[in-house]
Amino acid sequence: MEATPGEKASGDGVEISLAPVDSSEDADAGVLRDKTNDAGRKEAKEAAKKNRRRKKTTASLGPTCFQDMYRLTGEVLGSGAYASVQTCVSTLTDMEFAVKVIEKTPAHPRARVFREVETFHHCQGQPNIIQLLEMFEDEKYYYLVFEKVVGGQLLTRIQERKRFTEREAAEVTRDLATALKFLHKKGIAHRDLKPENILCVSRSSLSPVKLCDLDLGSGVRFSPVGPLSTPRLNSPVGSAEFMAPEVVDVFVSDCPTASYDKRCDMWSLGVVVYILLSGYPPFWGRSCQEDPRNGPCIGADCPLCRVSLFQEICDGKVVFDELEWCAVSDLAKDLIYRLLRVDPEERLMAEEVLCHPWVVKMCAAETSNLLDTPNVINKNNSASELSSMADSAMTLNRVLVQQLSLCDPQPTGACPDLSLSSVQSSTLLQRRTTKAV
Repeated sequence: MEATPGEKASGDGVEISLAPVDSSEDADAGVLRDKTNDAGRKEAKEAAKKNRRRKKTTASLGPTCFQDMYRLTGEVLGSGAYASVQTCVSTLTDMEFAVKVIEKTPAHPRARVFREVETFHHCQGQPNIIQLLEMFEDEKYYYLVFEKVVGGQLLTRIQERKRFTEREAAEVTRDLATALKFLHKKGIAHRDLKPENILCVSRSSLSPVKLCDLDLGSGVRFSPVGPLSTPRLNSPVGSAEFMAPEVVDVFVSDCPTASYDKRCDMWSLGVVVYILLSGYPPFWGRSCQEDPRNGPCIGADCPLCRVSLFQEICDGKVVFDELEWCAVSDLAKDLIYRLLRVDPEERLMAEEVLCHPWVVKMCAAETSNLLDTPNVINKNNSASELSSMADSAMTLNRVLVQQLSLCDPQPTGACPDLSLSSVQSSTLLQRRTTKAV
C-alpha cells in the first residue's frame, strides 16, 4: 500500500517520511529520509558552529604583535645599517632568543626582508645554519626571532682561548662546508661569508658553528640545479676582504653583463680558513702605509687601500710565510690553494671540501698541533680590526654601490676591459673615492 504525503510508512522498524524537505543536499522534495539521522545531523551542525566560534575567539584573543610575545632585555648582540640584533625573552616561557629588528625604510625594501625570511624557512632543520622561529611587523619595524646561541662570534671565541689546534680549525671548516653544501644544493649563494657571520653554539667548544645573516643571500631557486648551475648574479655585495675576484670585477666594472655565481662562497671560505690558521687575512691592500706620498690613511674606507686590496685579490697570489706557517700542515695549505683560485671553475665545491684529506684526517685525529692564531689575534687586535673592515665594506656595498648604480645607470654598449688596469678609471670607483674623501 502506498503512503500519501504526510503519512508514515514503516519497514523493518525504520520510520520513513515522504514529506518534502528544504535541504540543499536533497535534489528533490520527496526524497526518502531516515529520521533517525536527523538528530545526528543537527548535532553535527551545532558542533561545527561552536568550533567556528571557538576558532574566532581564540584568534581574537591571541598575540598580534612582537611585544605581546617577547620583551627586549636591552642587550645588543650586533648592529648594521638598517638593523640590530638584540636579546629578547619569551613572555610565556622566559627563554632567551635573538631578534633581528629591521627598520622599515625605502633603502631596505619589504621584498628583501621577505626573501631573507623565505630563505631561512627553506633552511629549517639544518644544524649549521641559525634557525628562524617566527616573524612580526608593525608600522616601523620587522622583527625576525631566531634561536640564540651562547658561544658568540667565532674569532672572539678563538681570541679568548689559550689553546687552539689545527683539528679545531678543521672541524669549523667541516661545519661551514656542510652549511654551504646545503645552501648551494638549493641554488642559494650566501655572498657574505665572514667570521662575523659565524657563531659558536656553546662556550665549551668551538664546534659546532652556525652560519647566520642570509640578508645578502641570493634567494631560493625552485628549479633543480646542478653543482655549477646557479643562476648568474649581478649585485656587487659582500665584504671587500672576503670578495672573490669575479665579485670584484662586478664591483669595479662598468660592464652590465659582468656576473658571478655561488662559487664566490668557496673563495670566501678559503679566506676564512686562512684566517683560522694564521690569525690574519691573506689579502690586506694597505698601500697608504707603504707609500708616505699617499698621505695619512683614513682607515677601512681609504679608497687607495681598497684599490690595492682589489688588486691583490684579483692577482690571487697566496703567501704562506715560512716562519708563521711552519706549524701548519701541508694538507691545510693545499686546501687553501684549491679554494683561493682566481678561476672559479678551478675551485673546490663544498662537497669536495668535505672529502679533502685535511678535513677527513684532521677531524678524525685524536691529537693535533697547536696554532698561534689566538696570540696573533690578541697581538694585532685582528678580531676587532677585521670586524671594522667588514662593517665598513658592508655599509659601502649595501648603501653606496647599490643606490648609486640604480640612480646612475651605465649606457649600453661594448663592455670595457675587465682587467685590473681599468680599476682606477672606473666611474663607480671614482664615485666611491669622492664619497670617502
